[in-house]
Amino acid sequence: MTYKPSRAVSIRAIAAIALLALIVFVAIIAAVLSNSAPGSSEINAQSYAEEVSAALANADTQIGGDLVYELECDLCHLQGDGSVSPLFFGLADVAAERRPPLSAEQYLYEAILFPALHLVEGYSNSMPNNYQDRLSQQDVGHIIAYLLGFKEGVIDP
Repeated sequence: MTYKPSRAVSIRAIAAIALLALIVFVAIIAAVLSNSAPGSSEINAQSYAEEVSAALANADTQIGGDLVYELECDLCHLQGDGSVSPLFFGLADVAAERRPPLSAEQYLYEAILFPALHLVEGYSNSMPNNYQDRLSQQDVGHIIAYLLGFKEGVIDP
């Protein structure tokens, strides 16, 4: 005689498997979202002030400008009418006031490495979120130095 599970047992087993799959799915989604901005809930000016200072210590605006074009940042931030993303023009002034108590340098550091923290109203989250892996701290410093040249009324830093 072969054991044949009742319909109720089969339904419970399927429900348990479905619940387990849902839990695993939610855990994976949570892990992916937390990796897009690691520790973003704890990110503040104090947590990386030394990194920003070190990155800017030997920053070169020419290298920063070259990186901006190499990474194709100009396609969204320098060309067009600003409908895709905020334009660089006047960025240094805006960065200094966008997220107190952050300095302009700290704001730009966050905006480059943790772009999801700085979604500007009216724009989508189209900024690449992998610059932590692609750029050295020195590269970030070069880019920040270049971007700080975009003050109100300055066309080309």
